[in-house]
Amino acid sequence: MQSGRNGSIGERRTIAIVGGIRPCGVEDRPSWTEDNGARAAREVGAELARAGYDLFVYSSAPRFVERDVVAGYLSVEPCRAGSIHVRPPYGSSETSFPHPPHKSGAFEIRHEAEDDWEVSYYRSLREADGVVLIGGGRTTLITAMVAMAFDIPLAPVAAFGGAARKAWVSMGRTGNLATPEELSILGGEWNAGAAENVVAILRTQQERKQSAETMRSRAERHAEYKSGIGLLFGALLLIGGFAMIPLVYAVDGNASLTLVGLIAGSLLAATSGAIIRTAVDRREDWARSSVLGMSAGAIAVLLFISAQLATSPDLLTGPGARRLLFFVLSVGFIAGYTFDAVYAKIRQQQVVDTSGLRSVLPEPQADQNGN
Repeated sequence: MQSGRNGSIGERRTIAIVGGIRPCGVEDRPSWTEDNGARAAREVGAELARAGYDLFVYSSAPRFVERDVVAGYLSVEPCRAGSIHVRPPYGSSETSFPHPPHKSGAFEIRHEAEDDWEVSYYRSLREADGVVLIGGGRTTLITAMVAMAFDIPLAPVAAFGGAARKAWVSMGRTGNLATPEELSILGGEWNAGAAENVVAILRTQQERKQSAETMRSRAERHAEYKSGIGLLFGALLLIGGFAMIPLVYAVDGNASLTLVGLIAGSLLAATSGAIIRTAVDRREDWARSSVLGMSAGAIAVLLFISAQLATSPDLLTGPGARRLLFFVLSVGFIAGYTFDAVYAKIRQQQVVDTSGLRSVLPEPQADQNGN
């Protein structure tokens, strides 16, 4: 079995018991008595013991459901030492659950440093592997909301009304970890075998959660692996781009090879920037990002070189072409890394200025119909 949320309980799953077995409002109109509720709570406790679960309980007061759940839990042999975890606020005297003398070791009482019971109560929910709700009032409903928010397996027994029934209605809207069929079972009348159903539903929710966590962990490891591969590939491309510098200087005076070095270096740097950006953002669309980054880098470098040629037409045939490589590598990498900004800039303005072309073209003549 797996440990609780923070590992403090060891290798056993722990179920928090919350609620009260009395009518919680005239709107409930219960068809059950407190004796019926107490009997159901004992059945749930016995079934949890048979399934090998530990318990989280908070008060031994008769008005709360924990007292009867613990009684049912202790009725099952053998009873493991430290399997009933009592979490009362500091100074609370409601920690004496009725039990045979030889089962005193089943209780593990830990007083919290706070006087407010809410602190110890909600802190323990982080450690719980599941929650059973029976009846109860406002705190029981808040517990259900917390469990659903943090994907804690939840089994609200609707048959005894109160906040547990309201929690069951809320679960029907949100789904949580339970299926519609399981929610239907939790909403049915209490009868023979109902306790077994409650525990079985908790177990299947735990299995679904564990499966989802395993898949999520596997996906995260896969993403980290792909991110590492992407960073390595991006670094190799960047090294390839920088390798154009000594190659261009090695072919002194060859304008064609210099131009090839400028183009290849800028494209390699742009693709490297796009891949590294994808790895940093932990995305997986490597091929798409590579093409977009390379294209953005090519356009940015082309515009940069065009601007240089406008002032120095013989730039590519002179010695300055080799020095130009240092600039195009930087421009290409930045354009590839920020390719989304490059395309946004292109969409926002007219990149190609056609005003000079319009000045030399004749104005269109109107036809005889004035069109």
